[in-house]
Amino acid sequence: MSGNNIQLTVTLDTEPDTDAEDMERLTRQLRNELSELDVQADFVTGGPAPANTKAGGVIEWNTLLLTLAASGGVITTLINTIQAWLSNRNQPATVTVEIGGEKLQITGNPSPEQQRLIEAFFQRHRPE
Repeated sequence: MSGNNIQLTVTLDTEPDTDAEDMERLTRQLRNELSELDVQADFVTGGPAPANTKAGGVIEWNTLLLTLAASGGVITTLINTIQAWLSNRNQPATVTVEIGGEKLQITGNPSPEQQRLIEAFFQRHRPE
């Protein structure tokens, strides 16, 4: 990707009893769905690795850093893909998209109110 890009984070929130392996699996599934778009999706690393380990930073399995081309409709396509992925799950989950400090929570089947919030979010973050 080159030119004007948009960077944002996508955070997956699931049931409180979801273990680390399930969270990793779910986030990888979401990442695979998003990779079908013109999106670069990378896992976010948190703080330093625990003492006496050889690993680099600790991966935050529920968070992805996305870089996408700033072209018309890309955010809309991204949100629609996230909604479709959430709708196809048997367990409830929420995805939070953050651009420039502003957050938008997405569920699989948005209420009319949430749909209005999503549309307003699109307007504020539409590439120029």
